[in-house]
Amino acid sequence: MDTAMNRQSEIASLYSNLRQKSVVVLIVLALSWIFVIWSLYISRKTGTDWFSRSGSIMGLAGAACTFRLSGVLQGSLVTALRHNLSTLSRELEIFLDPEGTYKLALYLSYLTGIVGTVIWGYGDKLLQLFFPS
Repeated sequence: MDTAMNRQSEIASLYSNLRQKSVVVLIVLALSWIFVIWSLYISRKTGTDWFSRSGSIMGLAGAACTFRLSGVLQGSLVTALRHNLSTLSRELEIFLDPEGTYKLALYLSYLTGIVGTVIWGYGDKLLQLFFPS
């Protein structure tokens, strides 16, 4: 009975770690979006091209967060299997369908990377299109 409670505690700890890392990633992604919005404001006020440059930071944040999330999930799966906390079939099930905070952070990481790349490549044209002088 004590072993079962220990297992449940370790599994809960793994899920908690995954949630915590996902929240940190969401904060980093939010900061990258805020930075791009601030750069848009600065570009419009000063006439410089900071908006396009901020796209590179946004793309980098999206890529880094995506890699971080996949590393955390893989680490959790390895830990669970190494400590016999679960069976391989159950861990594959979790891997294919992780919890909501993780999914949200992962999708926003992809979106941030894609939007950042578009801004980086076409930010100057987007400014001309949406804010003609």
